[in-house]
Amino acid sequence: MNKMTIRVILKSGSEFAIKCDKFTIKQNGFGQATGYNIEGITENKPVYLDFEQVAAIVRLYSDEKEAGGGE
Repeated sequence: MNKMTIRVILKSGSEFAIKCDKFTIKQNGFGQATGYNIEGITENKPVYLDFEQVAAIVRLYSDEKEAGGGE
C-alpha cells in the first residue's frame, strides 16, 4: 500500500506533512473538525493538534502517483 501525504496548514502560515496509510477526520454536527485518527504513520507524527489553529488539511495525490509508478 502506498503511503499518503497529508499536509496540515496552520493559520500562522506554518505547515507540516504527515506520511501515513490512513487519515480520518472526526467532525461535529456543524461539519467542523474535532479530532483525527491516523494509522501507519512513517513521518511527522503529531503529538497534539489544536484545530482552532488549523486553516486547511489537504491530501497530496501527486506523491501517491509518483510512489505507485504513475497509476
